[in-house]
Amino acid sequence: MIASKRVPAANSRYVTVDDRRIHYLEAGIDNDSNGPPVVLLHGSGIDDAALSWKHTIEFVADDLGRHVFAPDWPGYGKSDDPAASTTEYYVEVLTGVLDALDLDRSALVGISMGASVSLGYALDNSDRVSRLVLVDSYGLRDEVPGGTGSYLLANIPFANLFGRQFAGATVAGTRVAVGEFVHDPASLDDEFVAEVNERLRQPGAGKAFFSFMREEFQADGVRTDYSDRLDDLGVPTLLVHGAEDPLVPVEWSATAAQSIPGARLMVIKRCGHWPSRERPDVFNDVLATFL
Repeated sequence: MIASKRVPAANSRYVTVDDRRIHYLEAGIDNDSNGPPVVLLHGSGIDDAALSWKHTIEFVADDLGRHVFAPDWPGYGKSDDPAASTTEYYVEVLTGVLDALDLDRSALVGISMGASVSLGYALDNSDRVSRLVLVDSYGLRDEVPGGTGSYLLANIPFANLFGRQFAGATVAGTRVAVGEFVHDPASLDDEFVAEVNERLRQPGAGKAFFSFMREEFQADGVRTDYSDRLDDLGVPTLLVHGAEDPLVPVEWSATAAQSIPGARLMVIKRCGHWPSRERPDVFNDVLATFL
């Protein structure tokens, strides 16, 4: 077992899905008796399992006593490049990962893109999902997160290239860039900003994200919209949303919570699109209560 430098007390491992190596972090290996395993699914952008779930993996493993898995999506972290860039593709990847790990039933916790993938999977595999947590989720309605600006950014090559180069050039530039989707960039701890800057400096940073946006964000809406299927979701569901999310309005989760049978909604104040990093203590408490 190789200890991860980014996430203490987690182990770095790989599985193969459709000839692609998928990296994942694993913790709480001896906690199988305390409930179904918990699978944490990060978002798009400049993200990976260790970045989104740095304060969650160890908490769920040690404080909640649960077996935890946190994969890097293809194109992110240490995983191989993806074969496609759509939500449907990532749902197939999730299915392959869960099968490879022999997880017949687990709790899924996804943020942003990861939440939409979790939702898509749960809609077709409710018997394999014990609980579902959707954090600032994409896929809840036919609107582009971030509005027209996100669509234009995805389709202007020099714009997204310049944006990545600017954000990765300095830590100050990274803080400005992160400020586009968090509530208060000035309040972010220096360590978090440095971690994002580190990812931005990696070769190919943002490539999978912009491919995803080009596939999913269209001039007249989005490719993935599960809103007409939410009332069929047969899994205990919690929607978590940052009250000041500038990308995905909190109303999207509020409306979805009314459509999903028995769903709960928790809005975290003074928080944007990244609750697990902006307000990790509050987020972990919310997660603990539901799990």
